[in-house]
Amino acid sequence: MFAHIGEDYVINSSELLLIMNYDIFMSSEDNLKILEKLKSEDRVVVINDDLKKSILLLEIDGRLYAIVSPVSSTTLAKRFVNFNSYVDNYLDMT
Repeated sequence: MFAHIGEDYVINSSELLLIMNYDIFMSSEDNLKILEKLKSEDRVVVINDDLKKSILLLEIDGRLYAIVSPVSSTTLAKRFVNFNSYVDNYLDMT
């Protein structure tokens, strides 16, 4: 399943490890270290520099990546849940 995470970005849910509020994520020293390491390895995408509402961690081909999204973590979580419900209902009808 794929979900829109802001602007022109879509991710595959099978790669998703974490959706978290950006401010809460940034309040942890351990999380800041993780993010700095990912930045040094050029594995962080910031969708919109002016609007940072959530952070997503993904594992792609065994490597960790971070995406900073302008969409709230609550909205993103709902997108994943609603899509799964839609697919389940569709499959039940066939």
